[in-house]
Amino acid sequence: MISYKKEDHFIKKVAFKTLGCKVNQYETEIILNLFQDEGFQIVNFNQKADVYIINTCTVTKEADRKSKQMIRKAIGQNKKSKIIVTGCFAQSNYQDLEKIRGINLITGNSDKNSILQQFKELDFHNTVVKVTPAKFLKKYDNVIKNKSILRARAWLKIQDGCNNFCTYCKVPYVRGPARSRLIDDILQEVSNLENSGIKEVVLLGINLGTYGEDLLPGKANLSKLISLINNFKGIKRIRLSSIELVNINNELLDTFGKCSKLCHHLHIPLQSGDDKILKLMNRPYNTSIFGKKIFQLKKKIPNIAITSDIMVGFPGEDNESFNNTYKFIRKMCFSKIHIFKYSNREKCLAILMPNEVDNEIKKERSKKLINLSSELFYNFRNKYLGLDVDVLVEDEIKDKEGRVYSRGITDNYIKVIIPDLIGKRGEIVKVQLNKIYSDYIISSV
Repeated sequence: MISYKKEDHFIKKVAFKTLGCKVNQYETEIILNLFQDEGFQIVNFNQKADVYIINTCTVTKEADRKSKQMIRKAIGQNKKSKIIVTGCFAQSNYQDLEKIRGINLITGNSDKNSILQQFKELDFHNTVVKVTPAKFLKKYDNVIKNKSILRARAWLKIQDGCNNFCTYCKVPYVRGPARSRLIDDILQEVSNLENSGIKEVVLLGINLGTYGEDLLPGKANLSKLISLINNFKGIKRIRLSSIELVNINNELLDTFGKCSKLCHHLHIPLQSGDDKILKLMNRPYNTSIFGKKIFQLKKKIPNIAITSDIMVGFPGEDNESFNNTYKFIRKMCFSKIHIFKYSNREKCLAILMPNEVDNEIKKERSKKLINLSSELFYNFRNKYLGLDVDVLVEDEIKDKEGRVYSRGITDNYIKVIIPDLIGKRGEIVKVQLNKIYSDYIISSV
């Protein structure tokens, strides 16, 4: 076996592909930073590279398919490259991956932070597959990120794992038990991000709202952490990623009033608007509880954007169940919804349930909800036309004629295009929202 040397001329470029959630994207950033610090050049995944790292997802069958597709794409782009596969699909389906010729290293979620070291131990002159045994950690595996690939916003992972075991969800089996990151480690990373010019941090977790439950009781929770981050002068915004309804308590609601930097945007998964289906899913609420909390949020934070996830075709979802879901979504007036089709997942109880829904029916129902989402998305943004809003400028884009525009987001996650390059990356500028265009609103100063 040959020891890896940083100066070896044949190892120069590394490319990454990330599938799935923002937690996966954050973890790819950690790996990317490790390789970058080692002297690697980061290139686009579509380019020829010496090393390809695919961070996979397994939340649905479609995610499995895309993961394998990206692996085969990497193998085809450079027959001499080293292929590393990690993430949730690697965690649960490594035996399937071992059958794909060309993969050199398969490693699960718990060993992502040591991928660089594992890579160094590979034999470069032989085609071998090294599989790191899947395991789960009892404590959060901390690596502090020094920089972000984003220029104005940065993802910040504070929690991993889930204890909920919804009957359709494979996540607890590939991510392990809920575990929280220590506050001091989080604040050190916030400080690093602040020093690098980041203006907005997005708090991430597999089950974000449970943050602190496994730490000292009363010493750490999501609300307390937000309050501490709020004290960083250079950080102008704090955004939460997906959070479960049951974790939105009165303390968190009060935090919106106390912490001016906390963005008025929450992604709260509903999954179904039918009580029978929610019970079969093992979701810890019914539509009455969910509805009351949403109305409470909107009353306390009038301009809040609430987005959600909806699953179609769960076993036992008949026409009545789907119609209940459709009506409930409209009643909640979400600003946008993400729709995905149910698919059987190994180890999940739903795979044993009767009354499986036909694929064509799933497609038809998905289309109806996609149309509803477009309507709700338009209605939400339409309320803000003519109003002045603060926009965090993230980057620049060009149209077909070569004209350059600034692009950014409001605190309630309305994407905005600003003509004439008003505002530099990382600045917060006040603009007037004038015209809805695709996923964006065109503004003027």
